[in-house]
Amino acid sequence: MVAKLALPEDDSITVLRAVISEREKFRDFYNALTEAWVLHVQNYLEHHGDPQIISPLVLSSFISEAAIIEEEAKTNNDNRLIPAQIRVEQKRKKSLIGLYSPKEDKSPYVILDKLRRKHNLLFCPCCGEPGKPTTLDHYLPKTSYPELSIIIANLTPMCSECQQKKSSDYLDANGDKIYIHPYFDAIEQVQLSINITAPYTNPTFTLIVPDDGVDDELHSLLIRHINGIDFLERFDEFCRNEYMALLRTMSLERQDEAPESAQRIIRRFKRQYDNQSQNRWEAIFYRGIFNNNNLLNYLDSGILPEFT
Repeated sequence: MVAKLALPEDDSITVLRAVISEREKFRDFYNALTEAWVLHVQNYLEHHGDPQIISPLVLSSFISEAAIIEEEAKTNNDNRLIPAQIRVEQKRKKSLIGLYSPKEDKSPYVILDKLRRKHNLLFCPCCGEPGKPTTLDHYLPKTSYPELSIIIANLTPMCSECQQKKSSDYLDANGDKIYIHPYFDAIEQVQLSINITAPYTNPTFTLIVPDDGVDDELHSLLIRHINGIDFLERFDEFCRNEYMALLRTMSLERQDEAPESAQRIIRRFKRQYDNQSQNRWEAIFYRGIFNNNNLLNYLDSGILPEFT
């Protein structure tokens, strides 16, 4: 599940000003936008990227009459059905989104590369799945918030599957935000767990989302997040694969002259993953086993499936 991440060391507004200073094309637009843009990012940081509070900038407010007249002069048979002002807005939006794909000698190429590849994460902070996330996600999507395309606090490492599931959604039909923000939301207060029920040759894994000691707003957000990234199906598949590997491990352990107890083995796994994040998938899985005495007894002395 989601892990709380520290904000990147690169300051969002410092990076933004560096990007603006390098703009040559549409210079008048970027000059007009700068002050409101900086205030917009400060608002994002103050309100933790909450889309219920933060609305996209209205780009038309920063487009000059001269730019519209210039675009009008370019009207031809291919674009005459689209008003010049709309065409200018589309071009400025495309320019803002394009900032996310800078050339190697432009800001913030190095910073984005560092966020994408040098985060030292061994699991996806959006879902907790094992494996190094290799892409960056815009918490507030650049299609709706093009001015946030290169705002560092709006960019988080993510696995490709979560990014596909998350898509460009950020509010549900009720106007509530769907996803937890790894930099700002208090996910560290929540410890997910699983209930593992017999038969232990092929058990059932049930995710438990605690509500004791967790405020209602965070609990509801967590449920929306879980549903939004299709967590349950993916996590269940992981648990089944990990459980089969564990049964093979226990089968081999029983062949030793002095086999270790399941409790000692599971405790070792649990500590290893808990120290990295209490809600990464392995941590949830081994915590669920460690807290199940019936299952520990089965792993020690029960009849294991033949395939092990």
